[in-house]
Amino acid sequence: MSPAFTTFPRPLKASIVGVPALGIVLAAVVAATAGTAFEVAEPWRWVLVPGCFLSIVLAERFPVKIGLQQKISLGALPCIVAALMLPRGIGPVTAAAGVLAGNVLVRRTWPESAFNAGNTLAAAALAAFIGVIGHDSDALQDFRAALAGLVYLVVNLGLAVLPAALHSGRPYLTLLRQALSATWPASLTLGACAVTVSVLAVEAPIAAPLPLVVLPMIYRMNRAIEAQARANEQLAGVLTAQRRFLTDVSHQVATPLATIMTNLSILRRANRGKPAEDAVDDSVAEAERMKRMLARLRSLAHADEDVPLRRELVDLAELTADVVRAYTAQASTSGVELVTDVTDHTRINADKDLLREAVANLVDNAVRVSPPGAKVTLRVDRGSTGPMIAVADRGPGIEEDRLPRLFERFQRSDSGSGLGLAIARRVVERHGGTIRVKTAPGAGSTFTIELPG
Repeated sequence: MSPAFTTFPRPLKASIVGVPALGIVLAAVVAATAGTAFEVAEPWRWVLVPGCFLSIVLAERFPVKIGLQQKISLGALPCIVAALMLPRGIGPVTAAAGVLAGNVLVRRTWPESAFNAGNTLAAAALAAFIGVIGHDSDALQDFRAALAGLVYLVVNLGLAVLPAALHSGRPYLTLLRQALSATWPASLTLGACAVTVSVLAVEAPIAAPLPLVVLPMIYRMNRAIEAQARANEQLAGVLTAQRRFLTDVSHQVATPLATIMTNLSILRRANRGKPAEDAVDDSVAEAERMKRMLARLRSLAHADEDVPLRRELVDLAELTADVVRAYTAQASTSGVELVTDVTDHTRINADKDLLREAVANLVDNAVRVSPPGAKVTLRVDRGSTGPMIAVADRGPGIEEDRLPRLFERFQRSDSGSGLGLAIARRVVERHGGTIRVKTAPGAGSTFTIELPG
């Protein structure tokens, strides 16, 4: 007994033992119904025994991709052909032996290999009982062959899902529905191809190989999907390196930038009233702008990371009040008044720091574009899908040609570096929400965040 087998839960052990036993019983019963396990067949059919066996082994060894994260074995095709074309005592055994050999070749465990072989034996035995194609073929026989192929696919999938349901504790029907949804196009294609080849082998032998022309197409599709997967991996690596670079640069530049700003402040005090003061003031302003941009780069890199959100209950009224306190001094310097309008006291499960950063970026932009004497309003309310935070300004509005790319990175404007809105959108998207803008020339803009819940 395999050491790994002893660690399986009892229901899983029962399925691993029971399915091969069921396959053996069904195969024996089906063979017995024909009177003998080795019915007389045309000599050419015996060539299918090694042919189907080798095809199944190769299919197990080289599964093909039908999606970026999904592979499927083409072994169903030769398994169904073996069940339909070989004697009832030989076809199911050939299919099961090929699956067992293929599983061993790819180094699956013996319990898993035995289960898969037993699954194939049971499905192939039922298919052979329903639709073995004899010397002659008619419409009824063709229908029975098609039904046999369908039965093989259904039984094979139904038994294959059983261990996963027993091991995970998830409902069997749920897993079966998911597996069926993911594999039915490929499975039906293989089944139809196998039935067509089997029927044509009797009715029109010269045309029998024609359905197999789908195999080169499947191969090319598989190579294209593999190339796409490699490209996606490379792109993910580049994006990860880019985020790491932004984070590292932001941290590395912050310290010397702080030193430069300190020295500039000392120079400004020492040269107050002298000709160099204007130059120092300009340098301080540019250093401050660079400091803000680096802070936003850090925020953007953090928002891009795939680390889980640090969720907690967040009171949106308190969050907006906190942002108003933080920006009151900046707004007063610009002659802008910050006001809040809370009509719905809502608490949501969110990452407080990231959400505050998103709202703060909207407020910062609103203060920058608002003329002296204007108001910037933060409103907390209930939207159509959940809690809503709106930031409204009385600035010049946004040009229509900028709206399609407004939330993209480094879309520069007079209000800053073009990172604030990109940060806000990324944070809101990570929370499963949406952000939109309503604007009109000369009438200001309103940015609205809607969050789930």
